[in-house]
Amino acid sequence: MAPGVDGAAPPEFLTAVLVPSQTELQLQKVPLAVAAFPSKSGNLVMRALGSVAPLPDHKHLKRVRKAPDDPSLLETVLCILPADAVPSPTPAPATGTGTGTAAASDAADCTSTSTADGTAAASATPAAGTDGGSDGGEASGVELPLERLPEAVRALYSQHGGVRLRVFHAAGVAPQTRQQWEAWMKLWPITWRIPDNGTPVTEEVPVDARTQSYFETHMRRALELAAAAGPADNAAVIANPPALTSVAEAVDGSAAHPLHHAVMVAIQGAADWDLATWPPSASGSAEGAAADPYSRGGGGSGSSGGQGMEVDGAGPGPAEEAEEAAEASGTGAAGGGGGEELACKRPRLGEGPAAPSQTAPAEAPAGTRPYMCTGYDCFVVREPCIMCAMGLVHSRVQRVIYCRPDAVHGALGGCRRLHACRSLNHNYEVYRMELKPRE
Repeated sequence: MAPGVDGAAPPEFLTAVLVPSQTELQLQKVPLAVAAFPSKSGNLVMRALGSVAPLPDHKHLKRVRKAPDDPSLLETVLCILPADAVPSPTPAPATGTGTGTAAASDAADCTSTSTADGTAAASATPAAGTDGGSDGGEASGVELPLERLPEAVRALYSQHGGVRLRVFHAAGVAPQTRQQWEAWMKLWPITWRIPDNGTPVTEEVPVDARTQSYFETHMRRALELAAAAGPADNAAVIANPPALTSVAEAVDGSAAHPLHHAVMVAIQGAADWDLATWPPSASGSAEGAAADPYSRGGGGSGSSGGQGMEVDGAGPGPAEEAEEAAEASGTGAAGGGGGEELACKRPRLGEGPAAPSQTAPAEAPAGTRPYMCTGYDCFVVREPCIMCAMGLVHSRVQRVIYCRPDAVHGALGGCRRLHACRSLNHNYEVYRMELKPRE
């Protein structure tokens, strides 16, 4: 039974939320082999490490820092240690020339601070933890036996007069936010860089009451279509905000054809509505309007502008038939027909009529034709799969709103977050608006 039909209670929704483009990064710690070298050897050591032990996957970590207890020394990250090379977390006096007492004092200071208030202060080398605090179970500032270093790094350590070979823990991934950077800096210094895609959205942001009402209107329609569709139980509605009438509606037809998901058929319906609203201007003939480059085979049930237009079955569409006829009669551009273009060719943006034709839907807007579905919203019952999500990218929709998450196949928050891929030539916002659980 369709929701809200034949006496059934209309569906109630939870507040729609903006689906984050990324989940918040959790701190992943890596063990570092750190040694101190005389400051005058710093440049030579850094050049040697660049070839002996580069860190291509940890460019966010600062490779060198001044020793907090001795300005004449530079503490340098030699390499990332494998798990089996990390010694036990029992602190031990560090070896070196006149620096063992200072190292032991550092470890004692870190321990005492953690005991006093439950969290480690922002000292030079606190024990590893999600907020820079001590967890009491990992080696930090602990002596590292020389034989646990790779052979090439051992040679470099000895050649340049290394001392105080110890283990520290640091953030294994670059921070997303300034807050993470400030907290993770307590483990080991990190270079702050604004993420390539800007600061990602990591929290679910609810919509306002007006947007919620608009979303619910169209999602109820999608649920009605899905309920009437039978086993497919999925439907899509494309709308031109803030209108409460749909541009295109479709139900899932993948049982008849594997590509005819509800979203894909709805995009086809939106293209039909587009052509009905802004028909191609080619010689002003009726045949030009009939030769529709969007008319392809379709298996799902789709409609444009709520007019119930069925998608034709498989086979050559009118565009192909018109082209073949033009070539056979010699009236096409290639056939020497006076250089005229085929009537089915879609004009460039802005070349269409300035106002909708008489056959266009009553709610059609005036002005030039938009590029595909630019500015439209797509409402779909089930979270779109990767194919449908990419189809929405190419159709240039503004927002995608879905009701039922899909952790297995969903591409917009389920198994993937396609809307977080900024390398695509178009990005849209994604919202999740689930049904309230029935009591």
